[in-house]
Amino acid sequence: MLLALIVASITGLATGIGVVPFFFRKTISRRAYDAVLGVGTGLMISAATIGLLGSALERVRVDGSLDLATLIQVLVGFSAGVLVMVAMDHFIPHHHAGGHSEHISRPHAGHGGDSVHPHEHEHDEEVRQGLLITGAMTIHRIPEGFAIGAGFSAGNGHSLGWVLATAVAFQNICEGAVMGAPLRHAGWSRLRCFLIVSATGLAVPISAVAGYLAGSHVSGMLPLALSLASGALIYLISNEIIPETHSHGNEKLATLGLVAGFLITIVVRSAGHAH
Repeated sequence: MLLALIVASITGLATGIGVVPFFFRKTISRRAYDAVLGVGTGLMISAATIGLLGSALERVRVDGSLDLATLIQVLVGFSAGVLVMVAMDHFIPHHHAGGHSEHISRPHAGHGGDSVHPHEHEHDEEVRQGLLITGAMTIHRIPEGFAIGAGFSAGNGHSLGWVLATAVAFQNICEGAVMGAPLRHAGWSRLRCFLIVSATGLAVPISAVAGYLAGSHVSGMLPLALSLASGALIYLISNEIIPETHSHGNEKLATLGLVAGFLITIVVRSAGHAH
């Protein structure tokens, strides 16, 4: 569990790296951001399916026979992961990605050539927007950390845990940029932005411990834990991250990034199995 905790902590703190570009400028290209976020999306969705769900389904067949009880665990776990995210989405006030019609939509630029920063608003509005985004991203760290912990508990030389940690770290860096942009634009200092954004990553190691314990210390619960983490991640990707990458006129670029992320995971997983 110590390894999972250390890796999850580094993964969470990687969020602060996303603020670094704003040490030197207050905006980044929207096209570049959507492309990079697309790669992160591909990494996460492939880790959730090929990795988490694939590992859970490996345990459904024992000596060539269907283990109905394990299959039910996988189905229940996956559904529970989705329902948990639906409940969090409904009951916890937070900022949605651009393009959502249900909640408050973050103001965003309409096309690919614009930058990742709010339009000209009053200082208080910029701070409020930045903090709302930061709160939303903190909530998102929970299923990500749980998935990493469950991945490390799955065995196979911890390869699944490493794949998930890499995918989530990449995604966190992208989301760190989303959190840092409005706060820097509102006049917050570099250090203050870096510390606030990095602190949101602390939810990753905390939830990773829960995922690891659920997968390794609760007898027979590993398929449930793996599929629960998979369901939560897939809902998060579909409901939040893909709408974000497709809300600024860069859909094809973001989709190509997603495909690239998926291919990277295939190569990494294949290399891991080769050893």
